[in-house]
Formats: sequence, structure tokens, C-alpha cells
Amino acid sequence: MSTVPRPQFAERDFRKATRSEPDKSCVRVARRDGWVEVRDDKTVFGAPDDHRLVFTAEEFDAFLAGAREGRTEGLCLEITRRDADGMHVFRRRGWAAVELVFTEAELLAFQDGIANHEFDAIAYAA
Repeated sequence: MSTVPRPQFAERDFRKATRSEPDKSCVRVARRDGWVEVRDDKTVFGAPDDHRLVFTAEEFDAFLAGAREGRTEGLCLEITRRDADGMHVFRRRGWAAVELVFTEAELLAFQDGIANHEFDAIAYAA
């Protein structure tokens, strides 16, 4: 992990993919000072159940690059599909304590944001 202390992200720090529907729930990503957090905006920001997946920027950048190349095995963010209900579960590799669950539409919007570099560090610099 990074030696830089993890920042406290505010709600305004999180962004969603452009393809996400304006008033619908989605995957939200914040990044600053070498850290990235992923959250589900179906939960109220700051509520006890507002769980986050936390990565270093290097880990998340490797995930983004791998996802663009069509490979996700062994990367920091694991995304699996539950057969029972078709929902997609996001987990940090090796850390089962937190799971975020998204619909197919939410996953597709997130993947589109990845493809369009919307979660790259440069996108947060503006």
C-alpha cells in the first residue's frame, strides 16, 4: 500500500461514468493523493452501510489497463456475476469483508467509463 495517508473523500469527490443514467444508481469512483475508493451510490453517503473498496492508484490503474485489454484475472478488483439473480459483485482481491452489488446496466456503464478513460488519474486532475 501507499505510504501517503489515505484521504477522506467527500461525496463530491466521487464520479460516475457518463453513460450512467442521471438519476439512477451507479458505481462511483473517487481518486486523490495516490488512493482510489469505489462505492455504490444506492447507499446514503456516509451511512454505516456505505462500504468502500479501497485501492492504491497503482493497483487501480493496473485494473483499468487490464480491463481495457480484456483481462481481469489476478487484478485488484474482482467482478463476478451471481447466477441466482444476475447481479454483479465487486470485491477487492483477497478482501471478502466488503462487497458491492450492481445491476447489469450499472456494470455496463462502469465498463464504458473504463473504456473512455473516465476513471484515469488525468480525468480527476481537471
